Amino acid sequence: MKRLKGLVVGVGGQGIILFTRALGEACLRENIPIILSEVHGMAQRGGIVESSITIYGNSPYTSEGEADFLIAFEPVEALRAIRRVKRDGTLLISEDPVLPLAVKEGLTTYPDLKPFLEEIKGYFSKIFLVPGEKLAKEAGSSKTLNIVLLGAASALNLFPVSTEKLKESLLALIPLKFHEINLKAFDLGFNYIRNLG
Repeated sequence: MKRLKGLVVGVGGQGIILFTRALGEACLRENIPIILSEVHGMAQRGGIVESSITIYGNSPYTSEGEADFLIAFEPVEALRAIRRVKRDGTLLISEDPVLPLAVKEGLTTYPDLKPFLEEIKGYFSKIFLVPGEKLAKEAGSSKTLNIVLLGAASALNLFPVSTEKLKESLLALIPLKFHEINLKAFDLGFNYIRNLG
């Protein structure tokens, strides 16, 4: 099988660890070799969190121009990681900004993302912007953004595992009382991508 490399980026508190654990569990259930490498900034304070994913490979690191896909829970974090994605790679980006403390306190400003998004459209052909926060709230909790994006990634066939196996693995990792809301979030993300035409 062909080696597959990817990056999942965002900020602390967005649920990146659960996202990658669900993917890792699904791959293990399908006997697919996967390596996950996580980098945490000040995760509890909204710092950078990044996970490198290698499927059918042996290096946990993703160098410049090497990632087959980038899943960004936050648009500025997509900007930080963009150079590591192949030209024919897939970008899945939640379009809702998470304002750092410095921005909230007026010490700096959040960048205007429109020029960035326009520029990358000229370079990458597979860019999918998702209203992640809106879909998560529709599911019942903004804390399900990670699961919305897991569903969206499944709809894009970014991983060599079935949608059913991803859902099954996710449910194995969370308490029963959260199953319904997370399945709804997954389906909202999945259907959003499928309905793009």
